[in-house]
Amino acid sequence: MSSPRLERMKDAVRSLYDRNRQRGTAPWCGRDYDFVCPSMGTYPFQWFWDSCFHAVALSHLDPERARIEVRSLLANAQPDGFVAHVTFWQREKYEDMLATYSIAYRTPYLSDCIQPPLLAEAVQAAARGEGGAAFLAEVTPAVRRYYDWLDRIRDPDRDGLVATLQPDESGLDHAPKYDAYLGISGLAPEEFTTAWERVAGPYAEVGRDPDRMFGLDLFVVEDVLVNTVYAENEGVLAELLERTGDTAGAEEMRRRARRSTTALVEKCYDRDAGLFFDLAGAEEEMLRTNSISSLMPLLLPDLPAPIAATLIDHLEDPREYSAPFPVPSVAMNVPSFSAGPVGKLVWRGPSWMNTNWYLSRGLRRHGRTDLASVLEDRSARLVEEHGFREYYNPLTGEGAGARDFSWTGIVVDMLARREGEA
Repeated sequence: MSSPRLERMKDAVRSLYDRNRQRGTAPWCGRDYDFVCPSMGTYPFQWFWDSCFHAVALSHLDPERARIEVRSLLANAQPDGFVAHVTFWQREKYEDMLATYSIAYRTPYLSDCIQPPLLAEAVQAAARGEGGAAFLAEVTPAVRRYYDWLDRIRDPDRDGLVATLQPDESGLDHAPKYDAYLGISGLAPEEFTTAWERVAGPYAEVGRDPDRMFGLDLFVVEDVLVNTVYAENEGVLAELLERTGDTAGAEEMRRRARRSTTALVEKCYDRDAGLFFDLAGAEEEMLRTNSISSLMPLLLPDLPAPIAATLIDHLEDPREYSAPFPVPSVAMNVPSFSAGPVGKLVWRGPSWMNTNWYLSRGLRRHGRTDLASVLEDRSARLVEEHGFREYYNPLTGEGAGARDFSWTGIVVDMLARREGEA
């Protein structure tokens, strides 16, 4: 039996996902859609990594809806394997809102960008229970094509690390770790827009051809958060392929997962700082800002134990990440840290539920169930006391950003894992 706390959280997430559910048929492609949008008031479209988090949460509430969420996400997967980071199912209803977005388009209805690749985790969650095997057989070929696309197109130096080509592809749009690389020195929104246009404009001029975008070397980042998620999901995909009888494919994905983890440790870990840092540009210069990305490899089960212990030391340090409402997205002793909102700029200090979800799993994998329990308790308190918000002040717990923000519902998986339901 679930605890009363978990049952209350399930009820709250179910209600949220009913409010944010979008269903219909899109005339532009003739396909049905049925998904949970991130926020009706701010993000009414289907975002890639949001949808993956939603599928994980839905797997505890209604497995069939979790599968429907994944099917909608994959409905417009391209023949080469690419899956857009936004699908604009109902674009015409929201043209005024789109004017406020900085988006690179592949078509008027699909973006031409990626987001952190946790698709395999979403499929794994949605495949739980009755009907799971049939669902896996249905979607696994498209999932494999997606990870093959990432390997083929986004890893030109063949080191096992995929590269983002603009800041929003990491999901961490305005994170201070990019400031110097982008030539940003202040906090004016116009400065960030101009920096984005300095990258996106030349990309448009070369037809957004991946090889030519890499050749421009305007923004090429082997992002630690993105590649931690990538390595984890290569391993998860290996398990899914094994379940569908593709033993050769499973072994290949296990090999890729090992390669990605090894590259993170060998290329991105700064032993003096005891932190991981992104690599920028053709010269792979380290972006040495102590941010949530620096801790993310804690998720990986085969991370060397001494490195895991060092990351946990940072997580427990009250000068850095041990805030009353963890985990800040930037270390609190970094000059650019801001506990509260900075206009519409994101990832400059507040705590986010999705990174808490990953870190709590990493803590459990590396034997720190005590600290994981504290993180899970405080994450649940954020929702219980301040609602489903986009992000939270790590010092006060106050919510900010979008209201009724759906991926914050991933807290239900944190509590369920703790109780052995996942």
